[in-house]
Amino acid sequence: MSELRDRSAAFDDDVEDYDAVPWNYRAIFGSFRGIPWWAAILSALVPAFIGAFIDINSSKTVGWTFNAVFFLGALAGILLVQRRSLFAPMVQPPLILAATVPTLVLLTGGVSKGGLSAMALGLGKPLIDSFPVMAVTTAVTVVLGIVRIVIQKDPNRPSKDEVREAKAELKSRSKPAPRKPARDDDAAEERPRRPRPEGAPARRPRPEGAPARRPRPEGAARGERPAGQRRPRPPREDR
Repeated sequence: MSELRDRSAAFDDDVEDYDAVPWNYRAIFGSFRGIPWWAAILSALVPAFIGAFIDINSSKTVGWTFNAVFFLGALAGILLVQRRSLFAPMVQPPLILAATVPTLVLLTGGVSKGGLSAMALGLGKPLIDSFPVMAVTTAVTVVLGIVRIVIQKDPNRPSKDEVREAKAELKSRSKPAPRKPARDDDAAEERPRRPRPEGAPARRPRPEGAPARRPRPEGAARGERPAGQRRPRPPREDR
């Protein structure tokens, strides 16, 4: 029974490890799954629209309501987004400002009909008023994104010592083993001798004092004429 309980406990631990949220899907704190990139954009875009609508209807420009909800929405997006989707929340504050403020100014009739100069003034004044909060919000989101990139890393990544040892092992495997030079005596001993065919007569030893075999001239084996020797003429027929 004890072994069965130990096995079941180990199985439960493995299941918990398997069901755990991967590190690149988590938010900045806790072990829960963060929101995707599109949800992080909506978390800053929707409050910005609401705050800009309230301020532009009341004072024809953006004020503290827009500034507060714009900053808090962008902050929530960069904190709750998944680790692998940090780029969009880091760069979204200027884009959200450029999309919300001019659109609401045009929709609510905040632009006076007095020519291009009046239209430019009506669109430019809210953008100029919201520039400081946009700059501060962008700086905060970029800093928090960089902090998350530095802090939230793969816990199972190899250390520097392990990487160094792996590189050294690969180099040692890639080097060819040194070959030992074979000696002539060993090569002569290991060379197999040609077997003599069955029924062939044994070679007679040369008697002592017998003259050495005369060397064959060059080209004689191939039927060629030795150098300096003229070809004999054929006999002349008698008529």
